[in-house]
Amino acid sequence: MEILRVENLVKEYGEGETKVRALDDVSFSVEKGEFVSVIGP
Repeated sequence: MEILRVENLVKEYGEGETKVRALDDVSFSVEKGEFVSVIGP
């Protein structure tokens, strides 16, 4: 059973030339009993 769905997620930090797009068009779903983390450099 799907308990969470994320579609086209975008997360940006900073402004102007220092802006960093940490997540760019991320989509996923989580089923009951699954554990999920989003990590990166």
